[in-house]
Amino acid sequence: METLKAVAHPWLCDAMGHMNVRFYTAFFDDASSFFVGGLGGGVDQLADAHLGWADVRHVVEFREEIRSGGLLRVCTRVIKVGRTSLTFQHELTGPCGNLHATMEVVSVMFDLEKRQAVPLPDTIRTAAEHLLSQQVD
Repeated sequence: METLKAVAHPWLCDAMGHMNVRFYTAFFDDASSFFVGGLGGGVDQLADAHLGWADVRHVVEFREEIRSGGLLRVCTRVIKVGRTSLTFQHELTGPCGNLHATMEVVSVMFDLEKRQAVPLPDTIRTAAEHLLSQQVD
């Protein structure tokens, strides 16, 4: 599922002329918001239930540098649907499909009042499981 399109603007790049690693995380975080929102787990969708997400694990692999002006696309896929969490992977690619980086994320459904993990709502679980069943590796 496509979750983000972006540009590696010059102000995102460092003295070496490539996008600084801090901005990879920002792009992946934005993609996560679109991804969980598409599953029914966006901030506005969860507000009344006082629920949110807490990322508990990120694994990033940098494959190919991104130069200033690069056009970027993030696609996201479900890896695992747990009782309280989703595991998903972002792939950051260029316009020719060249892989720049990946991030594997484990994000836990979080009760914003009790400050603890809670089971995934059925609607989110069902949407994530459906997406997982439709994916082609």
